[in-house]
Amino acid sequence: MKGVLGMADLQRIGRVVACDPQNRECRIEEPRVVIDSRRVEGGEVFVALRGEQTDGHRYVDEVFSRGASWAVVSEEWFASRPAGSEEAGRRYLVVGDTTSGLQQMASAYRRTFSIPVFAVGGSNGKTTTKELIASVLGTGFRVHMSRGNLNNHLGVPLTLLQMPRDTGLAVVEMGINHPGEMELLTSIAMPTHGLLTNIGHEHLEFLHDLDGVAAAETKLYEYLDLHGGTCFINTGDPRLKRAAAGLARTVPYGLEECPERGPCVRDVTLDAFGRPSFRLCSGSDSVLVALKLTGRHNVINALAAAVAGSYFGLSLDSIREGLEKLQPASGWKRMEFQEAGGVMIVNDTYNANPDSVRLALDLLGELQCTGRKIAVLGDMLELGSSAELEHEKTGRYIQQSAIDMLFTFGDLSRLFGAENRSRLCGHFRNRDELYRALAGIVASGDAVLFKGSRGMRLEEVADALCRDRASQSTKL
Repeated sequence: MKGVLGMADLQRIGRVVACDPQNRECRIEEPRVVIDSRRVEGGEVFVALRGEQTDGHRYVDEVFSRGASWAVVSEEWFASRPAGSEEAGRRYLVVGDTTSGLQQMASAYRRTFSIPVFAVGGSNGKTTTKELIASVLGTGFRVHMSRGNLNNHLGVPLTLLQMPRDTGLAVVEMGINHPGEMELLTSIAMPTHGLLTNIGHEHLEFLHDLDGVAAAETKLYEYLDLHGGTCFINTGDPRLKRAAAGLARTVPYGLEECPERGPCVRDVTLDAFGRPSFRLCSGSDSVLVALKLTGRHNVINALAAAVAGSYFGLSLDSIREGLEKLQPASGWKRMEFQEAGGVMIVNDTYNANPDSVRLALDLLGELQCTGRKIAVLGDMLELGSSAELEHEKTGRYIQQSAIDMLFTFGDLSRLFGAENRSRLCGHFRNRDELYRALAGIVASGDAVLFKGSRGMRLEEVADALCRDRASQSTKL
């Protein structure tokens, strides 16, 4: 039956042990797999992962008491399992390594589906592009997609194992930061279609340089080409365009040209909150699209989704519906706008690398406001040996940007200010001090951008400033 992991599947993954001799049926229908014991409510498969902080095997008794139907455990733990772990009714899948067991189980479950699986990777904009593609395709298909940023060696298997049996098409985000990870993710998800958003300065600590990023990311193209899949190619990225040369099945898209067939974009404008509108054209037909997402850079992400929708047979009206339906989810911290006490606050603190910082600065420069444009920038992490050089280069980019004031936070971000002393209002290593400095300067009509890597926690300063401005407004 479709969507069922049977005895043969399970035995290929590990050793099946049922502590109840009367229970000989060992299969998992539409598995609800969890790695957090607190999410067990009844019927779940619990995978006992070993992490830096804890070991999931410590919670095996607890998850069975909460109603788990299976526990995936290691050979080592099972061989020395504590008293009580042989109670009747317990079913174990015993494997050499539970992380590998999770991945193999996801791969086996994936094989029970004969549906398109659309992989989305790349340096910047993966999550937004994945959401846009799923929203567009959702107008014509029963779509299952990665939730949030579940995109790594654990997130991809969990995404696959959560697929309902009536899924018609899956959109799976794939995030990597080491060489070899894309090969692992594609072997698990077995995508039939794929897209890389771009090649940028991500995870240089492990991928070293842009050529290293491209080599690691374009393993998705290689997998698809080897297995008869289709690659969607952003022709505006030179490294992706080069990597696509010679591929058998490609669908090109880009902002620089309008092909005779297939969607393209014309007449891009931004509203006062930086949300783009544009005309989406295909042949002699066109529709006007107004995104609820912020930033000119989201036009190319929307075009990628439009091209995917067109490839799968959707009309321009359906594509527009899907594009316009998507709203930024609460907690994204990606170009999140909030007006507080007459101040426009742009919270883009989810992550940062040189490319995304430049895009954020461009957005700030394009915003319509009556006051000053203030950039609050934190360190860009995971840049490895290139860290100082990339911060210096970003500092030079700031010189050319249309901002009025600059606040920097962290260690490396001091290099932003070294190139911009006339606009630098202070360099900080304490969030409370940064907040107090900002609160004393920001006035009605200003636009304030917060941008930094997740580890800098600049969202705490952004939230505090929002509360402060809202409180002042209420008092007035």
